[in-house]
Amino acid sequence: MLTESPTVDRLSSAEFWDDLLAQSDGYGRWGRRKLAAYRELLAGGEVGRMVDEYGAGVLSLGPPTRRLLNKSDGRKKVVFTFALADELLLKGLNRVLQSTTARDHSRVCHSFQPGRGPRTAYREIRGIRGLQKLHCLHLDVRDYFNSIPVEPLLASLPQTITDDEPLHQLLAKTLRDQHVLSGDEQISDSHKGVMAGTPIAPLLSNLYLRPLDAAFEEARIPFVRYADDMVVFGTEQEITRYGADIERRLADLGLALNARKTRLSPPGVPWEFLGLRYERGALDLATNTVGKLRRRVRRIARRARRRQDPALHAVRRLNRRLFGVGGRPSDFTWASWFFPLLSSDATLRRMDGLIQEQLRFAVAGVHSRRNFKEVSYDRLVSVGYVPLVSAYHAYRRGPADYEAVLERCSSSELREPECQ
Repeated sequence: MLTESPTVDRLSSAEFWDDLLAQSDGYGRWGRRKLAAYRELLAGGEVGRMVDEYGAGVLSLGPPTRRLLNKSDGRKKVVFTFALADELLLKGLNRVLQSTTARDHSRVCHSFQPGRGPRTAYREIRGIRGLQKLHCLHLDVRDYFNSIPVEPLLASLPQTITDDEPLHQLLAKTLRDQHVLSGDEQISDSHKGVMAGTPIAPLLSNLYLRPLDAAFEEARIPFVRYADDMVVFGTEQEITRYGADIERRLADLGLALNARKTRLSPPGVPWEFLGLRYERGALDLATNTVGKLRRRVRRIARRARRRQDPALHAVRRLNRRLFGVGGRPSDFTWASWFFPLLSSDATLRRMDGLIQEQLRFAVAGVHSRRNFKEVSYDRLVSVGYVPLVSAYHAYRRGPADYEAVLERCSSSELREPECQ
């Protein structure tokens, strides 16, 4: 072993891995199949062997696979995935670093940290004095994860990482290696940064933007960031200066703004952040959030047409996407992101109408008014359908009511699975 290493100590503990996997059981964040594969790797000793090599400073991860994902606007997003054993080790490292680097994150950064998220971001925003009289500038970093330059990142890492020699060596070796798999071919990719889609990319990207966060935090400027998404508030003159300052500081870090997503909202004009729309103190779903959900529901309905029981299949898929049915109440879901912050159910009601229309289409195969008679509301409820509005108000009433709603959704999980 190279030196004493907090990460080696944690990764060498069987209890650590048991606890990590226990956090995503059932249909949780990782899914049953992946969890089973992870458990097999642990039981077979593969992870233990990797931890030994990691502690000795000789571990090398295999090249990640480069994939293209379709974005909602038709463009492609580049993500990377490691082999299962490598991925599991990186998830373990990320879990350790979440605690050891907690003090290295800025207060104005609300992404990828325990106890931080949209709720804390909006809590800080609502605490801004005279908020409704200020301009809002919404900014986004272009190709955030994959554009982060590796050498400046490694040079900027906090002492909690650089003092852990096995950790620093593995990060440097993995980030500097430009080899990636594209299909069956190994190629060189000089533009992969911290590799979007990999377990440690969020944490490393958070740390890299510390200088930007610190500058605004120290100046007590109303600035809030979640990953590459940020908002800053001020008078008309201040906003112009803040925007130029952010652009300059990002350029110093080798990053650039996404001009397509830069928006300035004068006082009284609605603005959107983290999938939500802020208007005169109230929060509703953002336009893009509604569009994404609409497209998701339509895809689920079309695919359900091929199943023996289309309504059951579509409702199951929908409930897992929206509420995480089959997992644990604490798992991250669409509802757990939005429900705590919404001030109105108006958009949820409109979405319920669309969802019911698409569920009826999944059964009937056509869009027709006759679908209301052929596929009744009671039929949808019988296979576990719960309207967003009902779930939202149950969430607002308290955990017991919301868990009762999820239990109602779960009734469809108890039925025999459809023929494949």
